[in-house]
Amino acid sequence: MEKNWYKEWFASEDYLDVYRHRNDEDTDKLISLILGNIKLEQNSKVLDAACGAGRYSIKFAERGFKVTGFDLSDTLLQLAVKEAEARNLDINFLRKDLREFKFKDKFDLIVSLFTSFGYFNTDEENFIFVENAYDMLNSGGYYVLDYLNKTFLENNLIKNSEKIIGGKEIIENRSINNGRVLKRITIRKNGHKEEFLESVKLYSQEDLSEKFSKIGFKAVKVFGDYEGNSFNSEKSERCIIIFQK
Repeated sequence: MEKNWYKEWFASEDYLDVYRHRNDEDTDKLISLILGNIKLEQNSKVLDAACGAGRYSIKFAERGFKVTGFDLSDTLLQLAVKEAEARNLDINFLRKDLREFKFKDKFDLIVSLFTSFGYFNTDEENFIFVENAYDMLNSGGYYVLDYLNKTFLENNLIKNSEKIIGGKEIIENRSINNGRVLKRITIRKNGHKEEFLESVKLYSQEDLSEKFSKIGFKAVKVFGDYEGNSFNSEKSERCIIIFQK
């Protein structure tokens, strides 16, 4: 279960219930933060990596960009396609694994948002998309990583939480083990119980900047939240880095 946890969890219809608190306001704030700190012409090409149900892809498309989004979860992609069609947006959604995604066209902006990074067991697997992304970017193009802040998480881990959404009882148990944050999710409804796992490798801001730099990227800005406050390793909940080729 642990090795390919993302295949089972992101294919589950319960996934969106667990993260329902991630609302449009957060999405708008992050996209405004990104677009306010890079130079991107109208009609520029944007790639949304591990796009899930497409909430970021849709917001970029609404702002006039040419968007491609990809994800491994057919469940989430179907929702993305449905929402894009409802809004009359032309978005190219594809079903692909992060480790295998390559595209012949070049992009001006590639985004990896809402901690859609660090899922795999090895550094090689986690960074192979970053290496491919470098090749898929136009010169001067940007890669934006929205990730957790390792130090803050280690010092402020909420070990247990419970909530009820749509008649489902959702229990989350978190721990840090072997350099990974693990979340075991138990969902109970009508006497039925399901269990899922999330497992994300923890990289510090310094780790990320160093590894991206070796690939060829330059870190141009680092933020600690969606409001655009400066990154502080002790206090910031997020680690949002804008890299440039």
